[in-house]
Amino acid sequence: MNRNQKEKLARIEIRVRSKDKEKIKQIADKCGLRLSEYVVQRALGYAPKAVQPDIFFHFYTKLCEVCNTAEITLETESKLLALIDEIHSELLLPGREDIRNWQPPDSGQSKTG
Repeated sequence: MNRNQKEKLARIEIRVRSKDKEKIKQIADKCGLRLSEYVVQRALGYAPKAVQPDIFFHFYTKLCEVCNTAEITLETESKLLALIDEIHSELLLPGREDIRNWQPPDSGQSKTG
C-alpha cells in the first residue's frame, strides 16, 4: 500500500498548433522549465525568467566583489548596490504579473462603474 500522501495532480489538456507548441517549448527551455511547468506558471500569472548564461553570474559576482572591496565613495557604493539589486530583481527573480488586468472576473461579467 502506498502511504505517500502526495497530492494527486489533475490533468489539463489543450490543443495548439504544432508551431505554437514548438515556440512555447523553446521559451520553456530558455527558462529551464518543462513545458507543462512553464504553462502552469504563466497561467497562474508568473513570468518565468530565462536562465542566464554562466558568464552573467561571473560578471554579477565580480560586480559584487568590486562593491565589497574597492575604496569608493558612499554615493558610488549606494549606486553600485542599487544596480546590483536591480540586476538581481530584473534578471534573476521570477516576476509575477497582475492577472487582474487581463483576466475577466469569475462571473464572466465585466465590471461597470
